[in-house]
Amino acid sequence: MLNRTRAVVVAVAMGAGALTLVPSATAATGTSADPVVSNVEISPNPVVVTGSPVTAKFSFTTTAAGKAEFQIKAPGVSAWTPLTVEPSPHGTETQWTASKSFDSKSAAGQWSFLAIAHGGDGKEDSTRGKFTVDVRKALDTKIVDFDASPDDVTKGDSIEVSGRLLRDSGGWKGYGGQPVTITFREKGTDAYRHVVKVGTGYDGGFRARVKADATGWWRAEFSGNGGAAGSVSDTDRVDVTAPEPEPEPERADSRIIRFNASPEPGRYGRYLSFTGKLQIDDASGWEGYRASVGLYFKARGSHKWSYVKTTRSNGSGSIYTKARAYRSGYWKFVFRGDDDFYGDSSSSDYVRVTKR
Repeated sequence: MLNRTRAVVVAVAMGAGALTLVPSATAATGTSADPVVSNVEISPNPVVVTGSPVTAKFSFTTTAAGKAEFQIKAPGVSAWTPLTVEPSPHGTETQWTASKSFDSKSAAGQWSFLAIAHGGDGKEDSTRGKFTVDVRKALDTKIVDFDASPDDVTKGDSIEVSGRLLRDSGGWKGYGGQPVTITFREKGTDAYRHVVKVGTGYDGGFRARVKADATGWWRAEFSGNGGAAGSVSDTDRVDVTAPEPEPEPERADSRIIRFNASPEPGRYGRYLSFTGKLQIDDASGWEGYRASVGLYFKARGSHKWSYVKTTRSNGSGSIYTKARAYRSGYWKFVFRGDDDFYGDSSSSDYVRVTKR
């Protein structure tokens, strides 16, 4: 129910024993028009609070008003509470908006509102009425049968987490279509961290597969909503062990035989030829082996072998390659080995290099 009051300019005129209403200044002199408040809207109305806070929005329009006020009053109290109003153009009028958050601690019942428009010359118009705030108790919830399994896993393995979300709506029943967050707290820490979010089925059930990287405790959390309170499951510990190192593959020996560098002596800047044979110790004895082989050189007086180039042995294990010689020194072949065979080096061969 809306009530309206408006200030009116009146004067008492003496004459013929009559009391006469003097026309308003607007009509008589063309001064500012009277302010008018209209179109008060409250959304939502009623304001229903069932868990999370609910924000109500108030709006009204004015004409011929330079400023406006909006106040509300809880049931059973005498003091009005002013709200901050924001103006915006609304055709030939001005629309004013305000908001107020209501939560479970707000008074339930019939609240009052008062909208006031202020015009020039101290004129004003006001409208008042009521709206309802309905504060309802949020439904209780709980997460049952939470489980993280298996209880002992190897690092990096997946585990399954599952449980069921219930709400008390005249008895505990499955609460479907709700988001549940799976969280984890590592051993030695204090905080749970978000891992994955899953939805509940029609019966409130949920499950997910997650990777276990450390020993710790798992649990499920429901944050609640406008009609239901949040809840947290019991915790379930999972112990994680490091994977056992894979055993080194068994490898057989290899050897490089009959290494030779020629000609001897060599000429400065000319090619030397290098030969040898790569063999592996197979079950039937020493056999030729096809693989990459490196050629290395150590100058006379030096202690460091330097890489020169890579060549390959053929199917029978024979190795042949060429390289230019610029200094006297030692040469050799090196097989680095692979997944099946250990590496080996040939014996070295000294070549003196001359410049003529």
